[in-house]
Amino acid sequence: MLGLLSNFSRAQRWRLLLEPTGHKPGYWNTFFSVMMMYFFNLFFPRLGEVTRCGVLARYEKVPLDKSIGTMVVERVVDLISILSIGGLLFILEHERLLSFWENKDKLSGGGTATVQDSGSNVTLIVFGVVALMLIIGVAYIQRKVGFEKLLQFAKERIKGFAQGLMSIRNLKSPFEFIFHSVFIWLCYIGMVYVSFPALQETQDLSFITAMAALFCCGFAIVLAPGGVGFYPLFMQFVLTMYGVDATIGYAFGSLAWAAQNSATLIGGIISLILIAILNKEPALDK
Repeated sequence: MLGLLSNFSRAQRWRLLLEPTGHKPGYWNTFFSVMMMYFFNLFFPRLGEVTRCGVLARYEKVPLDKSIGTMVVERVVDLISILSIGGLLFILEHERLLSFWENKDKLSGGGTATVQDSGSNVTLIVFGVVALMLIIGVAYIQRKVGFEKLLQFAKERIKGFAQGLMSIRNLKSPFEFIFHSVFIWLCYIGMVYVSFPALQETQDLSFITAMAALFCCGFAIVLAPGGVGFYPLFMQFVLTMYGVDATIGYAFGSLAWAAQNSATLIGGIISLILIAILNKEPALDK
């Protein structure tokens, strides 16, 4: 339920960012696009971000360049949020966090290099595919319309992207934007905290422990889609810093990972169905 609330809030926050660009998409299409973003990110890194912008372009006539610009702003705000959590944790729990970084090799059984190489390889593949698609697209457009029209097209897209980036400066409801930004991350921490009573050994863990778990497990999600394979390991190591047995820590991490990703799968599938039902005629001509 907390995860669902965070997505409701994220959808509204995105609408606030899009408003200064001259577009105010319908709430439910925006919400479904956010749900689909997390769904597709489970299968391929960052595919969900492209998908949610494509959904609004199809059903709400929001240009891709503008929506991508606002999406970048969102990610910057999220980065500032997670770094703020990390800074607060360093003040409150610096001894434990320093211990975490000093012993991070244990997360992969001495194979941190392998984990890093794996993440780097995925990143290289993603950038390689995107670069190839861009080259093919540019060559096709140049052949069809010529260099001058291609240049004009590029200028228009860059202008729209810049407008999306600058949307945060022209927010009509800045306090509502701040509220949603804080609320989203409180929900994320709460998702871990309300899960602690699932096991007897973790039921007495504190809200600060949930903050530490969220902060550290965020790196697992960066390493692999949905944190598959890494999330339980990171959770295990964090919880051992708070006196939880390693086996119990891994078990809890597995339960939390399964619950979150199951909800993402179910929510994504339902959103795919509902958005098709509620939008029988796409806003843009095929």
